[in-house]
Amino acid sequence: MLIAIVVFLINQLPFLTDIRPVMYDEAWYANTAYHFSQEEGFLNSVVGSGGNANFLLSLLTGTMFWIFGYSLFTIRLTAVLCGVLTLLFLHLCLKELKSSVKAEIAVLGFFVSIALYNTIFRFGRPECASLMCMTGGIWFLLRYMRENSWGNMIGLACFTYLATMGHPYALLFFALAGVVLLVHAIRTKQWMNIAHLAILMLSAIASIGSMMYISKHYDIAEGPMMFERFSAGNIVAAMPEYLKEFFCSKTTLYMLILLPAIGWSCVSSENRVKMLAYVAIAYFILFPFLFSTDMMMIGLGADYVAMVGTILIAPCIERLLEGRYSKACITMFALYCVINIGLSYYFNYCVKYEKCNSILEKEIPDVIPQDAIVYTPIRQYPMVMRNKCYSDHYRGNVPDRYDYIIINSQDEERYDNTGYVLLHIDDYTLVYQKGTYQYGTIEVYKRNK
Repeated sequence: MLIAIVVFLINQLPFLTDIRPVMYDEAWYANTAYHFSQEEGFLNSVVGSGGNANFLLSLLTGTMFWIFGYSLFTIRLTAVLCGVLTLLFLHLCLKELKSSVKAEIAVLGFFVSIALYNTIFRFGRPECASLMCMTGGIWFLLRYMRENSWGNMIGLACFTYLATMGHPYALLFFALAGVVLLVHAIRTKQWMNIAHLAILMLSAIASIGSMMYISKHYDIAEGPMMFERFSAGNIVAAMPEYLKEFFCSKTTLYMLILLPAIGWSCVSSENRVKMLAYVAIAYFILFPFLFSTDMMMIGLGADYVAMVGTILIAPCIERLLEGRYSKACITMFALYCVINIGLSYYFNYCVKYEKCNSILEKEIPDVIPQDAIVYTPIRQYPMVMRNKCYSDHYRGNVPDRYDYIIINSQDEERYDNTGYVLLHIDDYTLVYQKGTYQYGTIEVYKRNK
């Protein structure tokens, strides 16, 4: 376990600020985290809405801002620490399933080696917090299925709430698990278990109610609510994109291991393993029907299926160890993990790495004083967090005048807000310019007096 954490941290921490460009949602959620750290609640001012209704990551990042200060490193360090806790919960799940040491090594080795988790737990996106809490919830779910106690159900309900406040996609997993537990309780006439499940239902209702309350209380501009992620008319278009994410993308490299592990677990003699497998399959099938509106996020369903599949690698390894070709299979699996970690290093350090963000974080604040009113591409928001910012994603009406305008050439023509702002660019003077691989040319303009 400790070795896995060390390997994971060696993968994640070096050059954490510069290893990749800022992702749009990193800045989106960081803005809410900034306002939380300033005791202004779950406000999102850089977009106007979103990044606050599912507030868990913003709460965690805002707390980290208090400890480590305002920086892109702090934003990403929060995700890395979520990954460390996810490793701990994985260990607890495997211990609950009484997995052998070899099976646990295989699962933890898989987790720390593949780019899927190295990416999720490197970027300040909500999936890192959601999957962390989902894994904690699975631990309590396994405990509850072994021992139907109030304590285990309360733990499951708490993690259901937290995982959903990380991202609503997690709620589908716990809803499906709740249905399975309810059917089992009715078939076996365990009526007290139905009372237990009422707590799980209340936590789901509380999570939905919390999101609705925060959106209504803090949103400056109108944005989509959770229920608007369903669109019956968009299912036909969403399904090919969803299947392509599983079977015709880089995710396929991991699903070649995970989907067979889930399928093989369906015939396990361990009821808890079988239950997880069936819930994962139901999640896989239902996800594109329930969350079909946002085509940019349709592939994120793979993250939640993958986490369940990762746990189910353990019972599959146990069965492989009993087979005739166990040594060959384990050797191939180990080689697979080594190749994956090698590919991650190559992609991160040879393809994507550029010492850019750390330089921009230092140089742009030297040009733009704190508390200035700034228009910025959302990906440059972490460099000007201490300013009053409007972004290219802003959902309200953007102002006509700013103290400073930031432009990056990659995003310049993508968003209407930037086109509107550039209509007034003659009123500004170029005061900073830097060429980058990650964003194109960064330009900062200062308003003429």
